[in-house]
Amino acid sequence: METPGRIARLFTRLAEAVTGLAGKLRRENPPVDPPPAMIGLPPSARPLWHVPAAHAQDSAERYAESMDYAVSQRMVELGIPDHQIGRPDADHGGQWRAFFPHEGNSGGVVGAQINADAGLFDTDLMARKYSPEIGKQWEHDRLRDRLDQVIAHEYAEASGLSHEEAVQRAAETPLAIREKAKERLRAMAEAENRGKGR
Repeated sequence: METPGRIARLFTRLAEAVTGLAGKLRRENPPVDPPPAMIGLPPSARPLWHVPAAHAQDSAERYAESMDYAVSQRMVELGIPDHQIGRPDADHGGQWRAFFPHEGNSGGVVGAQINADAGLFDTDLMARKYSPEIGKQWEHDRLRDRLDQVIAHEYAEASGLSHEEAVQRAAETPLAIREKAKERLRAMAEAENRGKGR
């Protein structure tokens, strides 16, 4: 039978051997640098998502096909005649589009043909165009309400109104747009009127 002193010496020698082996392993395999605090690109090399227009452009390009279908469908639902829905995209191969992912004004009209564009995704667009108050409303509006606003405005322009007249009269559109969109169009007209009164 082992005496307690011999067992203690055995454990001491075992501990010394393990400590020596650990030291040898540390010398032979120096510590690896810790992993970086950040994985991926540093913020300075990432896209500028804090710039709403840049984010809008990226979203528009990624979802261009789906948005083209959605915009066309909404125009059909509102009763826009087929020959007015979309137009050829001359800058990108002449493809017929109702949604232009490479433009950023929210919509456009050429002759009688109307379209929406990447501006639908730009949460800061109306603040730049009208006022911070209008911008805040646009930012919090659903995409479908923004789309109705754009369609009503561009339809008014396609009917022969100037941009300024379309801003003033788009809320009275014969199109069955959502009530929220009509409210926003009225607010834009009021903001435009206040701006002219300065």
